[in-house]
Amino acid sequence: MQYGLPAALAAALAAAAAPSPARAECTGVTPSGGRFATCFDPGNRASITAGSDGFGGAIALRHVIRFDDDPDLEWKMEHVLGEATHAGWAERFSGVVYRGRYLRHSRDGHIVLPLGTPKKIFLPFDIGALAEVGAIRWRTLDAASIGVVKTAALIDLARSRSFRRRLAIGPVARWTVEVERHPLTVARHLVAPFSSGIASLHLESHTGRLVGDLRVEAGTAWTSDAGWRPEASAEASVERIVLAVNDRPIALVLGARYESATEEAIARVGARVVLFHRRDPRVSLDPPGAHR
Repeated sequence: MQYGLPAALAAALAAAAAPSPARAECTGVTPSGGRFATCFDPGNRASITAGSDGFGGAIALRHVIRFDDDPDLEWKMEHVLGEATHAGWAERFSGVVYRGRYLRHSRDGHIVLPLGTPKKIFLPFDIGALAEVGAIRWRTLDAASIGVVKTAALIDLARSRSFRRRLAIGPVARWTVEVERHPLTVARHLVAPFSSGIASLHLESHTGRLVGDLRVEAGTAWTSDAGWRPEASAEASVERIVLAVNDRPIALVLGARYESATEEAIARVGARVVLFHRRDPRVSLDPPGAHR
């Protein structure tokens, strides 16, 4: 019995020093005892990409806003800044200054209507919005397309608390200006006053090493030279991390895009290198027993 207390203290210290199951799952150990990340956060990073469609890069950020007075409610915020791709050999460029997606998630799926007597309404989906500013695209000899603003009201049928799953649909409004480059003149305006729809699917593996996206838009838009016309676009991409150097991942990227306005379908393959990133919180690079 005199060994009971020391044994209990030793067991408690061992339990405290042992990594949690999530940290153990996302942390690899070399034969010499070095530790490295096996899980990654694809939503918080600065990366460059080189591929068949050109050279480019982007900054991605995502975070969650929580509320002390309602712990079951949170806003999942995703931001993309300065995304661009340029193919010098084909005189092709595409980019966007800012794209944001904001989804309101409630654990029990409710919203409160503060009209008169406040009422709580339960919904089988999350709600949110999409915002995009400064989308630019041009090709050789073609007019440049400038997406002044684009917005969408979204419902997310996946209702995931994490960023790893999303199935969002909703109406889209946008204003695009097409500009002739030689000479520099406005060729036409395109306006879709919530007359188009969007559906987007996003999936991430538990480790963040595999990411897939699918986006489809279709509807009608008013053009200043031809009135109303139908249009559609679709884009799909898959990213698979195949290597990490100093815990900075390098990924193989596959994708395809179609646009009815140009009757063009483009496939691409490339490599994405992460320059800076936020370490996945499930990764622990501290040696066993180190202070956390």
